[in-house]
Amino acid sequence: MDQWTLESIGQAIYAFDELAISQKELLILYCNEHFPPSVFNRHLDCRKRAMDNAKHLKDALDGVVQKFPPMFDCNPANINLDDLDDVAIILTAGGDGERLKRSLIDKGVSELELKDFTKATYPLPDFFSDFGALHANLCLVAALSKQHNVDIPVVITTGPAGSTTARVIPEIIGKHDNFGLKHIEIVEQEERLHFTMDNKMAYKFSGDDIRPVTHPDETGGPLMSLKRGKNGKQSILSQLEGLGCAKMIVLQATGMYEPYVLFAMASALKYYDCIGAGILRETFTERDPFGTYVSIVNNTAEKVIIVEQEIRNRTTMSIKDDTDRYYLPYNTGLYAFKKDMLAGADLPDYATPPKEILQNLPKSPKIGYAATDIFSLSGKTAVLSVPPASFAVIKNSNDLQALSDLGKRTGIIEMCRKVSFESSRFRK
Repeated sequence: MDQWTLESIGQAIYAFDELAISQKELLILYCNEHFPPSVFNRHLDCRKRAMDNAKHLKDALDGVVQKFPPMFDCNPANINLDDLDDVAIILTAGGDGERLKRSLIDKGVSELELKDFTKATYPLPDFFSDFGALHANLCLVAALSKQHNVDIPVVITTGPAGSTTARVIPEIIGKHDNFGLKHIEIVEQEERLHFTMDNKMAYKFSGDDIRPVTHPDETGGPLMSLKRGKNGKQSILSQLEGLGCAKMIVLQATGMYEPYVLFAMASALKYYDCIGAGILRETFTERDPFGTYVSIVNNTAEKVIIVEQEIRNRTTMSIKDDTDRYYLPYNTGLYAFKKDMLAGADLPDYATPPKEILQNLPKSPKIGYAATDIFSLSGKTAVLSVPPASFAVIKNSNDLQALSDLGKRTGIIEMCRKVSFESSRFRK
């Protein structure tokens, strides 16, 4: 029987004996409903695979030749406006935005004003109708669809069921009549148990309730969520195939982008299976925190990977392009790939560096998927070179103005105005 007992759950939960009997009963009740032994064991198996993968990743640069990756220039000459015909846009909006929320509170924003807060929907300064980055992105896609007479489906990935993003974002989409888009889907990420270093569930208190500590399944979780069907429905990937979509562009819903970047990413997929947007470095210091695109050659195989700060070595930091001006490009978190690539294989299990679970517990890794591992599924990959000024992403409150300025400079704010007007006219 797939149910916890008082004895069995005591072996699976950290410091279970420190709880009162009433607390133990509440925790067992919740775990049996949401994380029975079969789910616990599945998450534990994923953790074991992820930890093994993390060990192998540390050796990724051993015994290989490192090279400058293939580059695709974000040049108008390389862009064909028709390349949006078979594209779907994935907007990832599942982050809880705690850093932004803290910085807003530090600037005097009240808790009442932050009710129903999400980073993707927080109003941009001096922007149209209190729109946030998500509103602006949806209006951009709606405007491009109308201008170029194409139907661009949009998928928005939120946090897990019960999260603020999973509740608030569908309400906003409904309020604005899908921003005039014909096809828009909202998909929730999966929730993962957060294990201690000895493979036990941790717990936290919320008022009178007690719950296991969980987290969304990391940056690659939104991509894997596209492969899941729910309640007998087709997976999002299958639905997109039915709409004629062969290419997918993944954007952060908390960012804003020059429209030509979307065209450039779609155009590059005529030549490659997978594209990552990168910014060329003019300097490369030890403290540079960004992930790095690099081609590695092992025997006769060559592939592009992204290596993080703790993995790169001195060779990585010394590689320059043919002009001897630029070092390896750094990752922006923007990707495009052919749909069949993800349909044919899963992302590998991934473990983050150790992170704090609770203040009184040792740090331990979060488990999920890494969006950067999309490159491991690709046969032919390149890096799209984008100018730093072509996009802006919200990290804290100081970034909000940059998005607003980009929206004004590129005409996105006017797109928001027109799309909102058309939607309101339709409602009437």
